[in-house]
Amino acid sequence: MKLTPARAFAPAVLALALAAGAGCSAGDAGGGSGDSSSVAGSDSGGDAPAASAPAPDLDALTDDYSAADTASSPVRNSAQSVADQPNPLVDDRALIRHGNVALRADDVGKAQFEVQQVVDTYAGQVTEEKTTTDDDGHPAYTRMVLRIPADDFPKAMEDLKGIDVAELESANTTEDDVTTKVIDTQSRLRTQRRSIDRITVLFDRAESIRDIMAIEAQLSRRQAELDSLERQAAYLAGQTSMSTIVVSIDEVPEKKAAPPKKEEDKAGFLTGLSAGWHGLTTFAVAIATVVGALLPWLIVVAIVGPPLLLLVRALRRRRPAPPAAS
Repeated sequence: MKLTPARAFAPAVLALALAAGAGCSAGDAGGGSGDSSSVAGSDSGGDAPAASAPAPDLDALTDDYSAADTASSPVRNSAQSVADQPNPLVDDRALIRHGNVALRADDVGKAQFEVQQVVDTYAGQVTEEKTTTDDDGHPAYTRMVLRIPADDFPKAMEDLKGIDVAELESANTTEDDVTTKVIDTQSRLRTQRRSIDRITVLFDRAESIRDIMAIEAQLSRRQAELDSLERQAAYLAGQTSMSTIVVSIDEVPEKKAAPPKKEEDKAGFLTGLSAGWHGLTTFAVAIATVVGALLPWLIVVAIVGPPLLLLVRALRRRRPAPPAAS
């Protein structure tokens, strides 16, 4: 039979109700002194006694309730012992694994396709992908973030390092043991849920507005702590159940081939023709060099020479003739 919270807490509620009834009876027998409880004061018809009474100690009430509940219910004892037993899911080590694989390939697109096949083999997923292309539009570099089930992490790493169309440059793995965090978070979750269950019962039994407001504030605070613990547990579960592998693929730079050298004929007509043409060009260059060096002088001689020649001839004509011999 399934044990519901109402059936589990019924004996303690009954015990506390009988104790409260006995206290009220004693207070009435004593002549209605002002030491009655806040609940009795509210029933007697006045808000002033309730307002002047001290605030309830919820921690003490919940501890008393838990002790009375545990002592009065053997079923509760067995349930408590089962809840306090270690969780078999965390008996093994809880590890957060991370891997990095750097590859180099002639065709980045083919290597990227091979990586996707490895991901599909182990029912993983690609959570992030960034690819850059070259001038021709072909993939030149890509970075992929993979999420692989933790049990298949070693095999997936080996498959990625052994891709046929790519060359392995580097690979490394890291492990973070979070077993203690997982156990501590689960233990705090169980404790926080039991605490909220106890406060919920007190909230249902509260009769005055002051008690309701105090219990509600405690319930809201502990519910917020429970939500935070549940988010932490969910994060740890996701990190330990799925491992992360970052794969980067870079393109191998193309090597430009040197033009083939032509074999030269060392003898024959073509060799002689080439040698003659080379000699002719060399002679022509030498002649051109000499002409270039003499040309400025030839220009000067062409300009100054004729007038100078005419002057010399004129001087010769004016010279007197030598006397004849007697």
